[in-house]
Amino acid sequence: MTRPMPGPLAIALALSCGVAALSSAACDEKKTSDTTPSLDASAGTDKYATADPKLERALQAAASASAGNDNGPPPNGIFSPGVADRRHPKGGPTTVETLGDGTEPRIALNEGAPDAIRASSYGPAALELGMQMGPRAAVPTVDLGLSIGAAKKDDGGSDWLVAELKKASPAKEQFGDLPPGTDKAIATLEGSLLRIKFATDGGESDVQMTLGKQALAELGRLAQNAVEALTFATVPLPSKPVGVGAQWIAESRMPLSGLDVIAYRAFRVKSIDGNRVHLSLDVKAYATTSDTVMPEVPKGATLQQVDAQAQGELELVRGEVLARKADIQQRVVMVFTAPPGTQAPPTQPGQPPAPATLTGQTMSQATFVRGDDLRAALKH
Repeated sequence: MTRPMPGPLAIALALSCGVAALSSAACDEKKTSDTTPSLDASAGTDKYATADPKLERALQAAASASAGNDNGPPPNGIFSPGVADRRHPKGGPTTVETLGDGTEPRIALNEGAPDAIRASSYGPAALELGMQMGPRAAVPTVDLGLSIGAAKKDDGGSDWLVAELKKASPAKEQFGDLPPGTDKAIATLEGSLLRIKFATDGGESDVQMTLGKQALAELGRLAQNAVEALTFATVPLPSKPVGVGAQWIAESRMPLSGLDVIAYRAFRVKSIDGNRVHLSLDVKAYATTSDTVMPEVPKGATLQQVDAQAQGELELVRGEVLARKADIQQRVVMVFTAPPGTQAPPTQPGQPPAPATLTGQTMSQATFVRGDDLRAALKH
């Protein structure tokens, strides 16, 4: 639950305590241990298990190919040095692999001129984002009003989708009472930009976030989670017509909770109603390197393990690349080896102290709606 804290920067303090729980006494999250913590130990792990065993196997096979071996995905969630850059260099376009076409009748999702497919994403949108960063740092749920369009010609043009935060406010429903001034602190996010570079098939090749001039720097993590949620609401389109049961995997390089990752998004068609397609989404992501620099993590700490997953459902209209509706849950657990000189106490007298480990966890849930679906929702 959120806990009342004096002053308008309470929201910023909560955000800064995300992975800062690893190093900040204010967050009281620093821990040492003589063994590496289990990445499956947190409550609710089953919620993030891939629902379809076939997709689970395909995700593992895709990651195995990236790892350059036949032994499955990187067991610690981190690619070996240089492997990620060979597999999917930064700035490289999203790739799509179709696993199955599904049953008849099938429809082509990527029909239309390239500019029309991109422009189908333009217009108003709303994003509700809830976050929890560590077991003791819940962040107020926020409502973000977005205006989506193309970048200016001198800033990338129609290749870039830009979502400007027109409105930022606390959501009506919260886990606890918010301190005075929270609404004003969150409102400073207005004017921030979420940017995604698109190919014509909806595949991303770059994801960026720029805070507005008035935004509190401590809210950067919240804005970053917003652009990640927007990315997960996009659908790289398969080249073949698909029917119910069709499956495909999109491989992208993108930021995720402060990490540079290669993410594998598995889509499955659950139903088709006219031009509207209901999709399930399962995501597994792997850090591209253990040499990760994060402002919240003590200098000298080394990334040791990562477990990054997401799951959700989307409603997509034929000929569009951005879902009309999306509901996505995300969880990232990170384990770091503490900086040199930090040691855990010995477990038994006479034994040497073991290296200390630091654990951080972020969880979020994003609900997205846009276009005519948003307009219809606002009328009710």
